[in-house]
Amino acid sequence: MNVIDTLLPWLPLMGRGLLVNLGMGALAMALACVLGTLLGAAQLAPSAAVSRPASWLTQLLRNAPWLVVMFFVMQSLPYELPVGNGWPFPAWLKAVLALTLPATGNFAEIVRGGLRAVPLAQWEAATALGYSRAARLWRVILPQATRLMLPPAMGLYCVVTMSTALGSLVGVSEGLSVAREVLAAEARTELLLPVYGVVLLAFFLYIFPISMLARALERRHAGR
Repeated sequence: MNVIDTLLPWLPLMGRGLLVNLGMGALAMALACVLGTLLGAAQLAPSAAVSRPASWLTQLLRNAPWLVVMFFVMQSLPYELPVGNGWPFPAWLKAVLALTLPATGNFAEIVRGGLRAVPLAQWEAATALGYSRAARLWRVILPQATRLMLPPAMGLYCVVTMSTALGSLVGVSEGLSVAREVLAAEARTELLLPVYGVVLLAFFLYIFPISMLARALERRHAGR
């Protein structure tokens, strides 16, 4: 039996595994957007008691190795939550939380940079309209900064999605784990490159259009 005929029956299973990667990436990015927005805004707080810890935390999260964070979170969190008779804490959710931490640090910097890029005149105009500092930030400045933040945020999403493959090292049944299961089941060395090639191609076909769109948006905004 040739390689293609051997792989075809496995493609649906591999596809379901890759969907786990996409779901993990989307959830981790969503959490990072919420936490990163708060952390990025906190860096611009007028009080040093708020801005300095926020800046330190941002740098810590940004510069932490993703794989080290993954192992740290996996070992730190329990297998069960102490609720009732114990609720299982699935490995995929731990992996999502692990990916969220460095992504939050990176998104916080995106938010800080986007807010800094809004002209000072916009802050002054919002002040003249009688908005409080919080209202100026959330109602006037942040909406204007969003278009500047979108391209790098899309790039970060690509990185987060690709990093979901790290979950295979800590027991998450995702695309790369399924690929290993296929290789173990077939026990044919000539399938090694084709199987991993399918995973590589699937990630590429998903990530490449997003990265191209991010670059196009960045060029469009730069040309204004």
